[in-house]
Amino acid sequence: MRYYKRQLPLLIIGIISLIMLVYLIYFSSPNTSFGISQIFQNISFPLEKFIQVPSLILFFILLALFLFSTISYIFKNKIHGTLITSFAIIYLIFRLTHLTNLFFLILLLALFVTLELFVSNKR
Repeated sequence: MRYYKRQLPLLIIGIISLIMLVYLIYFSSPNTSFGISQIFQNISFPLEKFIQVPSLILFFILLALFLFSTISYIFKNKIHGTLITSFAIIYLIFRLTHLTNLFFLILLLALFVTLELFVSNKR
């Protein structure tokens, strides 16, 4: 019987990204954009009006970070974390662009099952 060491930094990153994700969902609307000075308040940046990060992109980044770290911690495998995270993010992007037909979900599921079989056969 093999003993796998669970990686504690993955759990810590998952908890921190979940807290930031909940904060982002609760305190900002999807139409807002964050500038550099709003994120880092001690730095004055002269090109702030040109560099804006929409909250929707921050949402997807934080969600992907949370899902990857949590799933990698649970399954003890970073490849499974990457596959499940990319499946969830692509499905949410499909929903965001109104591709809600069942056919798209079946195609996406078939693609990721094929990728999982490819990765598991490689070992």
